[in-house]
Amino acid sequence: MIKHLKTKRRDESADGIPEHLWRFPTSKAIDNLSKRFGLPNSPEMQDWEWEVADPQRIDEFVDAYLSSELDDDERFTLMETIVQSFEDFDGPIEQHPRWKEVLRLLDEKITLHIYTVYYWSDLETENVDEQWRVTKYFRSILYKHKEDFGLKI
Repeated sequence: MIKHLKTKRRDESADGIPEHLWRFPTSKAIDNLSKRFGLPNSPEMQDWEWEVADPQRIDEFVDAYLSSELDDDERFTLMETIVQSFEDFDGPIEQHPRWKEVLRLLDEKITLHIYTVYYWSDLETENVDEQWRVTKYFRSILYKHKEDFGLKI
């Protein structure tokens, strides 16, 4: 189902993201989320948070994100799944009823999601045709907060 999954796994270089911003899904968060949503979870799944994305479940994922039942590691991981779900959404993402809400959450909870915003901003890719669908929106959030995180971009 994944259409826009970046083939390179996030590694120790973290795609040029400054190290002080690094954050990655934890095994515990993945285990908890896979149980909560009935999602597959096996050692072969290298990028679990993206592989389980499902545009049909965006509402369910966002509702869970907004609940008080998740910790920050689970929210971080779930947001990655939500973003990938929007990448896989068949229609214009701007027309999805939850899109603006997700952008607001990323902006308001930037301390938790700065890695996600930076990563999906894909600053290394200038050609618009090669960027993710979310990139232009995420770049706007990233530029808004760049000074808060000491970024020289």
